[in-house]
Amino acid sequence: MLPARATVGLELALFLGLASPLLAEWFETTSASSRLSYALLVPVLALVLAVRAARRPESPDRRLARARAALFAALAALAFLGGSLSGVFTLALCAVPLAIVAFVARWCGSNALRRQAPALALLFLMVPPPVPLLDRVSPLLTRASGETAVSLLGPFDAHASWAGSTLSFHGWTLIVAEVCSGSGTLLMLGTLCAFLAGLFRLRPVAACALIALAVPVALLVNGVRIASSALVIDRFGAAASQGLAHELLGQGVVVAGVALLVIAVERCAPRAALARA
Repeated sequence: MLPARATVGLELALFLGLASPLLAEWFETTSASSRLSYALLVPVLALVLAVRAARRPESPDRRLARARAALFAALAALAFLGGSLSGVFTLALCAVPLAIVAFVARWCGSNALRRQAPALALLFLMVPPPVPLLDRVSPLLTRASGETAVSLLGPFDAHASWAGSTLSFHGWTLIVAEVCSGSGTLLMLGTLCAFLAGLFRLRPVAACALIALAVPVALLVNGVRIASSALVIDRFGAAASQGLAHELLGQGVVVAGVALLVIAVERCAPRAALARA
């Protein structure tokens, strides 16, 4: 029989050996796409939640821990096998967070599994949605964002209009690129809302409401990006829609929206949730 520490080390080495090709492909895929780059932050945010939860030590409880560990390990194996045989990368990648849940249950017990539930749930967001699904959703987000931009530009031009992916404003015709559809902003804000729900230890209903709030907030932020770009172009000319200045404007709007969202959640979170955080 191997010592407990040696067993843990062997299990971890086997897991890393199997998961390292998946994680390498995940890093290359997400870092190469502006829509999926949000996933690179998920492990860091999950680690923050895990460290905060670990500051409240509890007595270990290994009841049902082995059964739960076996269940999640079996699910991880099925996801890895199914994804490998079918060639579906996102399905195979699901094996990574499932295996981590199994390890937590195996090594730390049921109490730790419950305490680390927000961090473990957030970890599943590292699995990006399938690109075909994003391609179907992006046109809907583009249209909704364009209509939002037209509403915001109404006081400046009552005849502003949106058609397809084109904004007409003060005689200008602005074509919104696919990368500005808002799908990346939606995924990023959804991840941030899930992190804030775990950080403030919100109740399940409040956490789901906060995550659902990411949809209108993303549409508003993207609408402001489009509207502000139109105003800048109308003021400074077509050159303002290209280069670093245009990129900084868009990123500044997103950062401002994220900051306002964080402040709003911090102000509106119940006192009990703030005390738990």
